[in-house]
Amino acid sequence: MPQTLKPDTPAGTPAAGAVAFRRQVLPQDALLVRRVVESTGFFTPEEADVAQELVDEHLMHGAACGYHFVFATEDDDMAGYACYGPTPATEGTYDLYWIAVAPHRQHSGLGRALLAEVVHDVRLTGGRLLFAETSGIRKYAPTRRFYERAGFSAEAVLKAFYRAGDDKIIYRLEVA
Repeated sequence: MPQTLKPDTPAGTPAAGAVAFRRQVLPQDALLVRRVVESTGFFTPEEADVAQELVDEHLMHGAACGYHFVFATEDDDMAGYACYGPTPATEGTYDLYWIAVAPHRQHSGLGRALLAEVVHDVRLTGGRLLFAETSGIRKYAPTRRFYERAGFSAEAVLKAFYRAGDDKIIYRLEVA
């Protein structure tokens, strides 16, 4: 049975319906994930392809593929999701590959709730570290603030990683 949460809403915003979290990957999730990723305006079409491909990979190979998901649904629609998995050749280290929230649910606490679900799952498996990466360009300043407010610390900056002038920032969170 999915867990239910009513995230905090900013002052003056009408309270939305309850959000249910599920981990089971369903065939329709590939397109729903793509839609959420595209709707944010943060990702390129190639990145949206990758987000969709990870869902397809899980559908074909199950949990053995190494990609795990938490989906946040509201009124039978996807409000956001997170994708994470163990980092190969490590002990207790995980990567947060994706976390995205549909624009109508941003700033509602849903991103924090999704991250809390991921951290909970990682702890249950004996995980000790969770890494996330993002871009260093101005557009991603809200993403960096999100990670920092969630307790992540910036561990590395890879200059011009994505393209000239676009650094990769790697964040680290101790979950154990």
